[in-house]
Amino acid sequence: MQPRHAAPGHRSRRPARRLLLAGLLLVAAAAVSLPGLPSWRDPGPRAAPAAAHTAADPPVSARPAGEAARGRVARAASVLRDWDRARAAAWARGSPAALRRLYVAGAGASDVRLLKAYRQRGLRVTGLRVQVLALDVVHHEPGRWLLRVTDRVSGGTAVGADVRESLPRDRATTRTLRLVRQAGTWRMAAVGPPGPG
Repeated sequence: MQPRHAAPGHRSRRPARRLLLAGLLLVAAAAVSLPGLPSWRDPGPRAAPAAAHTAADPPVSARPAGEAARGRVARAASVLRDWDRARAAAWARGSPAALRRLYVAGAGASDVRLLKAYRQRGLRVTGLRVQVLALDVVHHEPGRWLLRVTDRVSGGTAVGADVRESLPRDRATTRTLRLVRQAGTWRMAAVGPPGPG
């Protein structure tokens, strides 16, 4: 995101809208898995504001069917939901340090840069939500999840001194997410294309 807008104190609604639209275009570009583009869950240059999932999310899918598989999917959805809530809180506070802690070392640089670009314009994103449409557990072992997730941004508001703009829903995107547990905290390690389904 290129912060080429009016200086603070001289912002209008039009530059703020352009900033929001530019961010959303980056989200859409990441949906086709182009490397190096910052997006809602993008832990680094090889790999995507995602955020808190709502209680009204539709049920996620489980393959293969069965009680054990459904249990794994429910646990994975809980881990991802908690991670997204923590990430949404970091975006709402405009805290690069809090956001950086949600990624493994060396990951999350694009996400942090995007948050900083919003903050430089005097903007925070509050109420950020993601609607999960499907979640499959590709692999699980203690302290590691590999998930195939289809979701979309379903809410959020960019707030500044003279700005209050709702983020429109984006289109559904499918990605593979790798989360690892480090020092008692789930951190995003990688985001990539969905792979074979």
